[in-house]
Amino acid sequence: MDFIQPSDLSPDSGLRTSIRSATDHRGDPRHPAACELFVSWHGEFGTPHTYPAIDISENGARIEVDCLVPEGLTGNILSRHVSGFRIDRPAMVVWCRVVRDNHGIPRHYEAGIRFF
Repeated sequence: MDFIQPSDLSPDSGLRTSIRSATDHRGDPRHPAACELFVSWHGEFGTPHTYPAIDISENGARIEVDCLVPEGLTGNILSRHVSGFRIDRPAMVVWCRVVRDNHGIPRHYEAGIRFF
């Protein structure tokens, strides 16, 4: 799977990322997350990736990623938190956007994950 680093993304890159607000499509309240999500993307089974969760709800999560993750990518999410909260569900990327610093330099990406 080819991933694109923030420094490789230009306005003319032809890549589509969602611009809509991260809060305009979720029906369940978000809660700050203090856990990591372990994701095994379809097509890369056996290669789990670990992402810090920014916030989480009953139906999805917002995670920090270091490269553009394509919308529609599916995988399995696994997380266990010391509080007893557990996720073990299939999921799909519904949006991904670049996060820039105060000077406009890309720092990382955030992705919205919907649980099935």
